[in-house]
Amino acid sequence: MRWRIEHLPLAWPLARRDIAARYRGSLVGVGWALLAPLAMVAVYALVFQGVFKARWAGSSEAAGGVDFAARLFAGLIVFSAVAEVATRATRLMQDNANLVKRVVFPLELLSVALVMQVAVHTALQMLVLAALLIAIGVGPQWSWLWLPAAWAWSVALQLALALGLAALGCYLRDLQQAVPLVMSGLLFLSPVFYPGAAAPQALQSLLQFNPLTAPIELSRAAWFGDPIAWSPMLLSLLGLLIALPLAHALFQRLRPGFADLV
Repeated sequence: MRWRIEHLPLAWPLARRDIAARYRGSLVGVGWALLAPLAMVAVYALVFQGVFKARWAGSSEAAGGVDFAARLFAGLIVFSAVAEVATRATRLMQDNANLVKRVVFPLELLSVALVMQVAVHTALQMLVLAALLIAIGVGPQWSWLWLPAAWAWSVALQLALALGLAALGCYLRDLQQAVPLVMSGLLFLSPVFYPGAAAPQALQSLLQFNPLTAPIELSRAAWFGDPIAWSPMLLSLLGLLIALPLAHALFQRLRPGFADLV
């Protein structure tokens, strides 16, 4: 069964079900969506800013470590959303084997539901960051109007990864082990801990071809009112516009074998 736009509302009940199942029995519940990234930011900020005395180029001297942590958090929100989608997508068909085998169902909606789940967590994290920036006097500001564009860019990238990796994950089970390793490496090869302009020359070319660079840089520029360098982002945007329909075509091409492989 091929999906149509009118099937889209069916994805939210799937996302809501998985969110409820994920935190069922937990004392903190959905609060873990906030505690986990905040704990990571605290550790990274302590190491980079407290131990190595790192400073963010162009950041406010008065805000000090809080400003560094906030900029790190802005990048980590985008990266962690993409990383979670990519990692979970490799098992998406297997984890929903009953729907794949026994129900006439537009299976692309499983990828959409996964992106929706992550979007809920991302929205909560963005609210925390907004509150933090208001508390330290950085916002609100007009540049926040670019945040929907940055989020849409991140969501489109997540959907392309979800479709492609969900399809390939049925045939290549090694992806379940390889993708987390790749994402761990990309954490340090993406402008999460540093602005892209401050990266060494040897790393600049890698950043240009990293699909995470543009949405992270756009998101951080929107949060902090930094100038947006649109020219380097055009290649990444073009690649995303090509990758999204290709990922959907790949999903459709490999879909007939899903029921036999999950």
